[in-house]
Amino acid sequence: MLYGRAAEQAVIDRLLREARAGRSGALVVRGEPGIGKTALLDHAASGDTRVIRGT
Repeated sequence: MLYGRAAEQAVIDRLLREARAGRSGALVVRGEPGIGKTALLDHAASGDTRVIRGT
């Protein structure tokens, strides 16, 4: 569980839900080191959807 990240999680969840319905989308996660970007990506990858990461 991510504390204080409900809005960001909702955006990710909506994007994944729309992808399952056949709609394309993209998400850019950026910000200063240590603000939880990887935790948000881990949240996205925790479901049944294939997630591809690049660095």
